[in-house]
Amino acid sequence: MDSSRSNVALRLLEFEAVLSEVASKTVSRYGRERVMSLEPFVEDPLLLYKRSSEFENIMRIQGEPPFSVFHDLYVYIDKVNLGYSLIGEELNRCATTMENTCRLKEFFEPLVDSSPNVASLASQLSCERGFIAEVRKKISEEGLVKDQASPELREIRNELRGLTRNLRNRLDSIMSRYKDGLTDTLVLSRDGRYVLPLSSGKKNEYQGIIHGSSSSGATVYFEPQELISLNDTLKILQSREEEEIRRILRELTFLFQGTFERLGPSLEALGVLDSLYGICRYARKRKGVFIEPSNDRTFVLREARHPLIEDDKVVPITFHMRDGINGVFITGPNTGGKTVAMKTIGLSVVLMLCGLPVLADQTSSIPYFKNIYADIGDEQSIEQSLSTFSSHISRIIGIIKNTDTDSLVLLDELGAGTDPVEGAALSIAIIEKLLSTDCRLILTTHLTPIKLYAMEREDVENASVEFDVNTLRPTYRLLMGIPGSSNAIEVSKRLGLPLEIIDKAQRYMDSDARDLEVVIGKLHKERSTLENERRTLESTKRELESRTREYEDKLSLIKEKRYREVSEEMASLEERLGRILKEIENSINLSRSERERDKVSAVKKLHDLKIQVEKHRYFAVNKNEEIPEVGDTVRLLDGGTEGKVSALDGDRVIVDSGKVTIKVPVSRIRVIGKVDRTVDEISFEVQTPITSSEIDIRGNYTEDVPILVSDFIHSLKRNGLKQGYIIHGKGTGKLAESVWNYLRRTKGVKNFRIGTAREGGSGVTVVEV
Repeated sequence: MDSSRSNVALRLLEFEAVLSEVASKTVSRYGRERVMSLEPFVEDPLLLYKRSSEFENIMRIQGEPPFSVFHDLYVYIDKVNLGYSLIGEELNRCATTMENTCRLKEFFEPLVDSSPNVASLASQLSCERGFIAEVRKKISEEGLVKDQASPELREIRNELRGLTRNLRNRLDSIMSRYKDGLTDTLVLSRDGRYVLPLSSGKKNEYQGIIHGSSSSGATVYFEPQELISLNDTLKILQSREEEEIRRILRELTFLFQGTFERLGPSLEALGVLDSLYGICRYARKRKGVFIEPSNDRTFVLREARHPLIEDDKVVPITFHMRDGINGVFITGPNTGGKTVAMKTIGLSVVLMLCGLPVLADQTSSIPYFKNIYADIGDEQSIEQSLSTFSSHISRIIGIIKNTDTDSLVLLDELGAGTDPVEGAALSIAIIEKLLSTDCRLILTTHLTPIKLYAMEREDVENASVEFDVNTLRPTYRLLMGIPGSSNAIEVSKRLGLPLEIIDKAQRYMDSDARDLEVVIGKLHKERSTLENERRTLESTKRELESRTREYEDKLSLIKEKRYREVSEEMASLEERLGRILKEIENSINLSRSERERDKVSAVKKLHDLKIQVEKHRYFAVNKNEEIPEVGDTVRLLDGGTEGKVSALDGDRVIVDSGKVTIKVPVSRIRVIGKVDRTVDEISFEVQTPITSSEIDIRGNYTEDVPILVSDFIHSLKRNGLKQGYIIHGKGTGKLAESVWNYLRRTKGVKNFRIGTAREGGSGVTVVEV
């Protein structure tokens, strides 16, 4: 695609503003720049989709990757390339960024099978552990070079510390001798040399060097003769220290420079990964979905939202362009949302091509367009001094020259800005030329001849933006299949324009146009009613699907909890049996003793162990047990629960106990009842759901109460029952207490009480809904 025309289309669709929102969710310069550089037709959209969808799955299953602090290393790379050494703080930032890159690489490495495209990116991350180790060894968190950075530096600093102590001790004695001439008791430093604040009137009384004076001239900075030698040594040591520090920093900078060959691709991969992180965070916030480019020509957007309109204000639209339909003409009144609908459609395509989330339903389908052209808005060309109409035509000429079968063309207010009759004729000619290329054309217009033209063509479908004549406001919803009406006369009438003018206007209208407006008005009312019913049904459907997922999640939790408990019981059992076997072995050894007392003790011990084994007889695995089949009754060896085999899965069986369904290894069950397979005929019995006003939760755990009671209350309401009975038994009372605690905080529960003696007493709770 011609890049200049691509840029025009993206600018008209305000694509850059969408990218800015996505980029704000990244954590580094690399990610932000990567997002802002995205544009369609540059990279393979299928690869971009796979990366985004894989990353979304990773965040959903594995949790958020360890994206942390990633400093801008390009600044330091440029500095080094100019011949400068990095300071300690800069080296620390480089090491921190590389450490966090290592963590990121380690996070993605195990995901090579489940997320190959993301793992391939992560494999390009460079983990410079040698450089990191050297920096951490030699540079402190504050960015200072550590004593242990080199033996020479350690030696220099040890000498400095000893000399400083010596200086301090000497200064104490010196200051006592100079105390009458000092203007302050503080020891000062000038050019790295210790000096005393001496009164200027006393400077000739002592031997030493003057290093300047205060602004008032009352004080001179005096270096006593006794300190000159020590200060000289101090300066020499400080100079050696600085030189050694510079050497160490140069050495570390050289190490950093040695990573450049690997660091370039690593930072590029980091940018892509961070962009994916930002993209998925944006998708989560805006409830966007990733749509795979389709080779089918069917184009469907369900509940699509414009990404630059706030979630609480945007009105979703549903758009479709079936195979065989190459044009959709959107009509309707001004400010009714035609242009917004067109931009929503265009942006959805661009976002999909860039691997970005589309704000629509997951069932949407978008073809793989290879070109997008647009003429949207009222942009006059100042440079060419073109009028509005001329500007549009100039752009359309360029579109006609380049469009082909894989193109999507978006034209806003085609035919506007000139005489309606000429504009309509010219527009129809342009439409025919574009449709002859087999492109997909979406346009908005006010012109009635174009509406009629669309009705005559089988490959073109009308659409319109909904307008509520009663409130004189657009609803911004898109209605497929019917043209729109300008509603100018009806709106003017409701706004109070005199009826005399309204009547004249209607008489001046062409009779065919007037009849068309009447028909369109009726169609709009009927279609609006159907759309409202459809939206209500869609809302109900989504609610039911949400409730179904909620129940499935609850059931999964119960199954997981049960299986975890079974596994824990099995582990405990194996441990107990291991101890028993060891004791049996010890007892057998004891029975071989020649002492009679040992033999008696061994027999007694073996008897006790036999009793313990008998207690756990149900847990023993019979290696000669028959292989279970579907329909057989089995008992779980670890727990004693009985149920029927509902399915086989390799070396595991799915057992339905009536309360829960669990998948367990064949070795963990015992067949206690075989299904009768002598009957030749197979009969099927369809069971209808049993409506009951009571539930027996005895034997369950307190953690299961919310799930069990919630389902029971929903069942009562669903079946129109006002009262139900929860049988929890008496026992310790914990199960009953859990039931009451849940009922107290549950909406929809009018009242609850303990059952009467006839109803079951304190072992039953009666609930009213």
